[in-house]
Amino acid sequence: MNTDTMKGQMPTAAIEDLKELAARAEFKKLLYVPSVNWVLIISCLLSLVAWLYLSNQWLAGNLSAWWLTLLSTYTFFIFILTVHEASHLVLSRNRWLNDILGTLLTVIPYPQLPIVQFRHQHLTHHRDTCGVEDPDDYLYQGNWLTRMFKIFTHDFYWCYWSFSNRDSASKSTTVVNLLSMTIYISVLVLGFTSAYWYEFLMLYVIPQRIGFFVAILMFAYVQHPPEKCSVKERSPFMTTSIIRGFDSPFAKVYFGQNRHLIHHLYPNMPIYRNWQAWQLGKDIFERQNLANIGIDAEKFTQLNNQNQEQHKQNNQNRVAQSSLYVTITAVEQVAQGINSYTFEPSESSQTLPKFEPGAHIDVEVADGIIRQYSLCNDYQQRNCYQIAVQCEENGRGGSELLHETFKVGQVVKISKPRNLFALKPASNVLLFAGGIGITPMLAMAWKLHHQGTPFELHYCFATHNKWAFKDTWKTLPFKDQIKVYIDDNKDIEPLNAEQVLTRDNSANVYVYVCGPEGFMNYIERSAQAAGVTEEQFNKESFAGAEHTDVNLNKEFTLKVTGHEKEFLIPKDKSIIQVLKENDIFVPMSCENGVCGTCKCKIKSGEVEHKDMVLNANEHQVQKLFTPCVTRATTETLEISV
Repeated sequence: MNTDTMKGQMPTAAIEDLKELAARAEFKKLLYVPSVNWVLIISCLLSLVAWLYLSNQWLAGNLSAWWLTLLSTYTFFIFILTVHEASHLVLSRNRWLNDILGTLLTVIPYPQLPIVQFRHQHLTHHRDTCGVEDPDDYLYQGNWLTRMFKIFTHDFYWCYWSFSNRDSASKSTTVVNLLSMTIYISVLVLGFTSAYWYEFLMLYVIPQRIGFFVAILMFAYVQHPPEKCSVKERSPFMTTSIIRGFDSPFAKVYFGQNRHLIHHLYPNMPIYRNWQAWQLGKDIFERQNLANIGIDAEKFTQLNNQNQEQHKQNNQNRVAQSSLYVTITAVEQVAQGINSYTFEPSESSQTLPKFEPGAHIDVEVADGIIRQYSLCNDYQQRNCYQIAVQCEENGRGGSELLHETFKVGQVVKISKPRNLFALKPASNVLLFAGGIGITPMLAMAWKLHHQGTPFELHYCFATHNKWAFKDTWKTLPFKDQIKVYIDDNKDIEPLNAEQVLTRDNSANVYVYVCGPEGFMNYIERSAQAAGVTEEQFNKESFAGAEHTDVNLNKEFTLKVTGHEKEFLIPKDKSIIQVLKENDIFVPMSCENGVCGTCKCKIKSGEVEHKDMVLNANEHQVQKLFTPCVTRATTETLEISV
């Protein structure tokens, strides 16, 4: 792997690390936004109550001006955080509800920062942190005194920036921006010209300005080093620096934002989960070349470098220990464009590790080209592995090269079997295979047969000559438990998965599926309709954002709700790239489907999901997808952003 290769704005090695993190179930849970985020809503309401109480106590002469300013400042700090979280759709996963709640909660303390306007400029900051488009770049210009003044008044500049860049915002955003600033200036004029100007100053203006100053100083200034954010060139994650030496109680007071890195990697994660996210992914974060600032920054930088070197060494050792050299003892065409390859030990004294159905191996097709293939033979066959490979003429080149070069007698390098798709104990099993997805299903069928577990295998493929292993099909001892569906054979009823799943007792049946993404999505939707639980449903897919090949892509037409113009998405560009070229604003971060920042809603059409961060509910129920890596499978796709 070339670790210098860039995908989007982030090196390949960093993307691989984030994929490892995304695979951790506990970490993935932290990214899920509830229907209503009561944690944030209650904290903001409590701050409003606290501010009113403090104001009353000061007016009654029970609180000094010093304590009033100190405590009220923190309440305004909470208010600006609420504006911030609402801009990231964290108050509710429903955008309409999120913006309504955010506006109601923050309109009194910050009328000049409506949610839609703040979202426009703040998510631009996330999309181009420390770049030429970043609105916060304004903070780094001028001498020290000028910079401090800018921090106090940065909200005015945000409003100005949003208006100046109104072409990339909706018309409603511009209208709301102008209206809110007009209201805020009117409030200031009325307040300072009234007989209660001093109370207005003490209770509203001073705590608002200082609270805003603290928030911007910590999150928009200190976190992004003033030296034009050189961290962007130094850090593999290309986000921000880590403040060291203030882990507790600083981290609690500032919601873990001394690890602001987490927020830039996962902007849609509620900030109060950032510290927990750091703990769950600490091993991954601290093996990066992080930019550390604060107390003992150099010590942590050295530690990061040591962890990085140790990780590289561990990877090298792991690869060496998991590698096997085997000889190809048989090559057989089992369907049109599909060959099976049988591997046996290259030395008579060698023994191949046992495997369980669902396991796959890495096969080194050529130097630097490694592909994963499921083992499809009977697990009771000793010292023998069998794979079946479909030649993809328009693929990434690996399968085509394998078909051309792998011959009987050749010694090849493979990994030891790894199983991410193991069978679970069950009293009844349904197997669904689409196309080349038959390979792990055959291995599972063999084991279920040996165990005496009741099962059915439903195998779907396009044409009669794509029927893999057809010549040996009738010799299988479990042939009566297999049903085939051929797309171009009108005499065979097409698969009705929901009917099959409903016929079996969905409370007891376990479901396994492997095949093209669209096929697996169909089976998954059918399983949900039949009442199959997530625990009972299992699917196999090696697909990930890194497997995208422009040669496999097809052009399609994109419609965006609220925009009359239609956009052609070519093979070599993502949806989000085309939207950006046409000044349609969508926030983005990783651009590789591992953070969820750019998620949009599907209005009509179908997609093949490529992300690794959204869950089944978000894909199928909420109709969300990531336009940075996901593409349409239909001719036309309509979305809302």
